[in-house]
Amino acid sequence: MTVKSRRAEHRELTRNGILQAAARLFADQGFTATSIDDVARAARVSKGTVYYHFADKAHLFEAVFRDRQEHLVRDVTAAAVNHPAPWPRLTAALDAYLDGTVTDAAHRSLLQQAPAALGAERCRRLDEEMGLPALQTLLDDLAAAGELVPAPTPMLTRLLFSALCEAAMAAGAAPDPVRARTEAGAALTAVLAGLHRPPASVRDVPPPGRS
Repeated sequence: MTVKSRRAEHRELTRNGILQAAARLFADQGFTATSIDDVARAARVSKGTVYYHFADKAHLFEAVFRDRQEHLVRDVTAAAVNHPAPWPRLTAALDAYLDGTVTDAAHRSLLQQAPAALGAERCRRLDEEMGLPALQTLLDDLAAAGELVPAPTPMLTRLLFSALCEAAMAAGAAPDPVRARTEAGAALTAVLAGLHRPPASVRDVPPPGRS
């Protein structure tokens, strides 16, 4: 068991405090309008301390974005594990993702700013780095249960993840994000339903009126 030194604990606490202060400022007033001086004041540290932990404002935003996305992935995973069957796990995970990215105003703001703050390509890579493995696992479970139509799963994962990200961005930018989130969820569920093969026990049940 590794025991952290007091100095290491202090550095970690200081870094987390900077991240939390920056997250609030970026969400409330935007990346462009937020300065390192603003972050230092909000975190009650010196400007030099902020630069000790983060090379510049873009690196700070990336750390904030990564931290919030990691929390989101944990929430999505927690929502999925509540269901023993693979199809409900997948739909619960998608619902949790949309809730975290659309109905959470602070996360929605950070997500919308990320392409401009980090560049579209870097933003896409971060999304895929953290989100693709979780979605891949859910689809692999569905395929292993025989509930996924035959398809190249890695490519299918990328396509579905892209659709999920686009749905979140579109819903978040809508005049009524909460209503748009519901519509996005229904649209994604309809797309996924076309890929879902019900369990054999369900498929083998004859329609009413037939023996």
